[in-house]
Order: sequence, then C-alpha cells, then structure tokens
Amino acid sequence: MQERAIDAVMFDLGGVLVRIRREWSAQCAAVGVVPTPRSLEPHWHTERSRALDAWQRGDQALETCAEIWASTLDPGTPASVGRALLESIVEAPYAGTVELIDELHELGVMTGCLSNTNGLHWERMLREFPALRRLHYRLASHELLLAKPEPAIYAHAAAVLGLPAHRIVLFDDLAENCDGARHAGWQSCQIDHDGHPAAQMRAHLLDLGVPMRSES
Repeated sequence: MQERAIDAVMFDLGGVLVRIRREWSAQCAAVGVVPTPRSLEPHWHTERSRALDAWQRGDQALETCAEIWASTLDPGTPASVGRALLESIVEAPYAGTVELIDELHELGVMTGCLSNTNGLHWERMLREFPALRRLHYRLASHELLLAKPEPAIYAHAAAVLGLPAHRIVLFDDLAENCDGARHAGWQSCQIDHDGHPAAQMRAHLLDLGVPMRSES
C-alpha cells in the first residue's frame, strides 16, 4: 500500500467546497438587475474586482465595496443594490463535500479551509453549509488580513496546523493560489470549478496515498 503523503487537507471555499456566481450577468440576474452598458465595460469590471479584493483582505469596509459595485451600474445607484450583488456571489455547496470531509476525519487526516473571503459570505457559509462547520480549522483572509497567494498566509496556516509544509495539500481552483502553496513548500492540486470538485479531490487524494473509498 502506498504511504500517505499528507497529514492535512486545506480547502479553498469558492470553486472547491462552494459553487459561486462568477459572471457579472449571473450576479445581476440573481438579484433582478439588468446590466447597464457602462457596467459591462472592462474598466468597471476591474473596479469591481479591485473593490472585492480590498474588502476580502480587510482593507475596505463592506459599505464602501457595495457603493463601488452599485456605482458601476450607474452613478447614484443605491449601495443596497451593490450589497445584494455581493451577496449573490455565494450560490450553494458542491455535492459530496460533506462526505469527503467526514471520510478524511475517519482516516485521521486534519482538514481546514484557507479562503480569500469576507465577513458577509463567511457568516452565511458558516450558518448554512455543513461542510464548512465540519472542518478542524477555518482560516479566512478578512480575519487574517492576509490573502492568497501571499507567502505569509501559507506560513501562518502551516503554523496553525503545526505541520511541516510538505505534509499539507491545498485544493484551490486558481492556478496562482496553487503556485503560491507550492512555493511555500505545500503540495497543491488545482480544481476545475465547472466539474465535480468532490470527485476530483477524491482522485487526487488517492494519488497522494490517502485510501479513499470509491464513490457510490
């Protein structure tokens, strides 16, 4: 039997444990807003991305981010619309993730999340998504004031786990975050968020010598 190559699994949230709405058109549709021509311009897409990143790193308040997102529709759009759009990003948990985490615990593997997220999404996911509540460790950018792929966030997580970096694997859907983990000495596997994340992670874990059961 292949020796297990890891002692802990750290999951990203959006795109790995949780399905999210990535497209502006889908976010607008979820809250009943019609995208304006202005909001479809690349400049305003960049402004929304910058605001979201700053909020998730703890550098900006929710209210400011909501105002920026609303204003990209049209100047004077109420901030409440921006907040609704931000709330719409989180959609639903991926199937099979609770079972995957429970099985890892049965095998003695530590679990946690390492996510670039924010207080609004964090509170909802903790409240509504059982997979997140099952994890041994829950590390979030807005609480740490660090974000992937910064080297310091991986060092902090490894210290929290109390493990050598090479005994930790990160599952993330973004290549830059996986690269950051590898540069920090972790193992990492990129997940296709348009596929079946739980099945992909199960296959990767088998490759790492974790004796996962076959999916029923």
